[in-house]
Amino acid sequence: MLSIAAATLRHRLMGFVGAFLALALGTTMIGMMTLTLAATFGTPHPGPQRFKEASTAVTPQGFEGRPMKAPAVLPADVVTKVTAAGKATADRSFPVRLSIGSGATTGHPWTSAAFAGYHLLAGRAPRAADEIVVAGGTKSLTGRRIEAVTADGAGPYRVVGVTDALWFENAVFFSSAEAERLSPGVNALVTDQSASRVSTLVGGRALVLSGDDLKRIDPDDTGGAEALANAQAMAGSTTGLAVCVAVFVVIATFAFATEQRRRELALLRLVGAAPRQVRRMVLGEAMLIGLAAAAVGCVLAPLCTVPLRSWMLDHDVAPSWFTIPFNPLPLLISFVVGVAAALAGSAATLVRVSLIRPIEVLRESVVERRGMTPIRWLLGIGMLIGAVVAGIVISRTSPYLAASARRYEAVPLLYVGAVTLLAPILLRPVTRLLTGPLRGSAKAGPLLVRENILTSRRRTAATVAPIVVAVGLVGALLTMQKSGDAAVLVRQRQEIQAADVVVPGGSGIDARTLERLTAVPGVRVTPVASMNIRIGTAKGEQIDSLTTDAVPATALGSTVTPPLVSGSLASPPENFLVIDEHAAQSDDLSAGDHVITLLPTGEKVPTVIAAVVARGLTGDDTYVSASLTGAVPPNQVYLDSTAGAGRPLDEQRTAAVNRALAGSDARLLTHDAYLEAQHEHAARQTNNAAVVILGIALAYALIAVANTLIMAMAGRRREFALLGLAGAVRGQILKVAAAEAAVAVVVGTVLAAVATALAAVSQHVSLSRLVTDAPTVIPWAQVLGTVALCAVVTVVTASGATGRETRRRAIDVAGIRE
Repeated sequence: MLSIAAATLRHRLMGFVGAFLALALGTTMIGMMTLTLAATFGTPHPGPQRFKEASTAVTPQGFEGRPMKAPAVLPADVVTKVTAAGKATADRSFPVRLSIGSGATTGHPWTSAAFAGYHLLAGRAPRAADEIVVAGGTKSLTGRRIEAVTADGAGPYRVVGVTDALWFENAVFFSSAEAERLSPGVNALVTDQSASRVSTLVGGRALVLSGDDLKRIDPDDTGGAEALANAQAMAGSTTGLAVCVAVFVVIATFAFATEQRRRELALLRLVGAAPRQVRRMVLGEAMLIGLAAAAVGCVLAPLCTVPLRSWMLDHDVAPSWFTIPFNPLPLLISFVVGVAAALAGSAATLVRVSLIRPIEVLRESVVERRGMTPIRWLLGIGMLIGAVVAGIVISRTSPYLAASARRYEAVPLLYVGAVTLLAPILLRPVTRLLTGPLRGSAKAGPLLVRENILTSRRRTAATVAPIVVAVGLVGALLTMQKSGDAAVLVRQRQEIQAADVVVPGGSGIDARTLERLTAVPGVRVTPVASMNIRIGTAKGEQIDSLTTDAVPATALGSTVTPPLVSGSLASPPENFLVIDEHAAQSDDLSAGDHVITLLPTGEKVPTVIAAVVARGLTGDDTYVSASLTGAVPPNQVYLDSTAGAGRPLDEQRTAAVNRALAGSDARLLTHDAYLEAQHEHAARQTNNAAVVILGIALAYALIAVANTLIMAMAGRRREFALLGLAGAVRGQILKVAAAEAAVAVVVGTVLAAVATALAAVSQHVSLSRLVTDAPTVIPWAQVLGTVALCAVVTVVTASGATGRETRRRAIDVAGIRE
């Protein structure tokens, strides 16, 4: 039967073009994303980076002998001992903001530049206190005076040299004396002495590293893998979505192509072909098409990664050094998925096509009596049950996942997939409801449109499926994303009761600016410093690593009001620590427990857990006493009137605050404006990923819509001829086809709305457990734009394909024998 399948393909080539195109484009989409995903794994830059030219380095150590990075500093006596024993070079790392750039920059003494492999491209090393060397700068910078903002404030510096750029940091180098003034503590000490000798000198008070262990104190100790986290998340989500969309569309297309040949297959049964032989022939055709189309897709996929990489770099989804190399394994996976989808699409109809008696198949080819296959029932109901169960489990055990588009996307995907698969059984009631007014129409055209849709469920379902996928994915995923972002914004407003906030333009709010703010009368100042801390036992065992905000004890319960679970926020001790439910449960901690907190400076302080609060929506929601972390500059300052938390400043006090900020790069914003700005920044980042995730799927779904319509219209040639013989002119036939396409878009939109509503309700239930009055945000503009795009593509394609099929005389078409 394989030879018969090959012969059938040769003689019915145009009938299989649609299936070939759908599979080739689907494989291309899957291959492109699997190549991108594969490129984000591994270690792009193995081995030490920051100290790759060093033989031995001494660094502060935390719990269980783990290294600590800046701003942790070495004990002064350790620095003295190692320096006295032999040659040693101090390295300091501190945040700097240059007026020539907007990104985060790290300051170092020039004496440590060689350890990372920096080389001067122009100019010379800095000598004076006001001289700097900029890494990755252009040679034209040499000689220019620019402003650098540090924890000491803003000051003018002259660029005396530029070096090459390294991937792991944006660096600026100062003279040794100036670096010591700006950052007195030594963050690491590089020496050419043997590691064993230095270990003896430090006596366990610091960590001694050499060889490959030096990468443990790199800014990104994963060798670039951490820098690719955003790209990996985007590629992973898009790959999963691409596979789902491609498999849905390819299966629907191949199933429809098989259904269109029911009369041909019935004739094979009539001339003696056994059901097994028919199945083998249909699967053979699918395999041949699948092999050819998947091969074409694997050839096109590497070419499509070029514009995708450019887009990712332009929108900061991936670092500038990111590349997408050719990798045969992802292409092999894509090839297998493509061929499997083709076989699955044909297999979905095999039982019904091959086992029905020939005379019944011929009779049933006129009016379709069944629109669902057992496999479609099983998959559709299974995905619906999976979506409901997943939503319930998440709402009861991990409701915070509903605020993350990447973590929660499986639920809307399952709902959209279930509605797409169950579309044939939903078509009849939805179509009857939408076309009810046409039933009593005196005109033949509207009645013909209605009955054609109702009696041709498989054809209509094949057209509607890509529309449900396109509109459903845009509606469900963007609703999930925007509702999650809005819930985070509401939670932030409920958690922080502040009228205004001072935000820095650079590395932090320096001590002099903070002093001037504190001196403004009638203003309550709440400095907040975000940092990473580690908590452990008195025996030196690490319990957990947390992201926290350092706040004054007086701010808890007034300015800072997270949802309380246990303990108290009123009158906390000066060494308080507030943790969230996640940390409490995973670390077996509760209010009143005592732990040792390792601060970023390397200092270990005893703390007591004053309260446990609700889990944060975007990560850890923990607080530590600012009295323990005075050396860490605040990254924002909340301001209120002394009349009470949340009370706005009057004009006189606002003017006084602005005068206190003069000469710094910090600025005053209302808290609402600040939260909106943060919300918009986060939305831009997620929208960038959504453009790729949804854009590729939407483009493919639209192509599938056009492809299916072209196949459907080609199979309706005799139907159009009979309409012509009955008296319909060509223009009327075109109007009927266009109207059917328009109704299919409306039906698909209604079904997509059902999937979106189910996903939105599921997410709302989860978010309501963490946020009071959790909002649901529907992206009307994007949804309506998608619907309009589907309508244009569908109507134009249907009209064009019908016009092509009605060019010949009706009597000639009606007399064709195949």
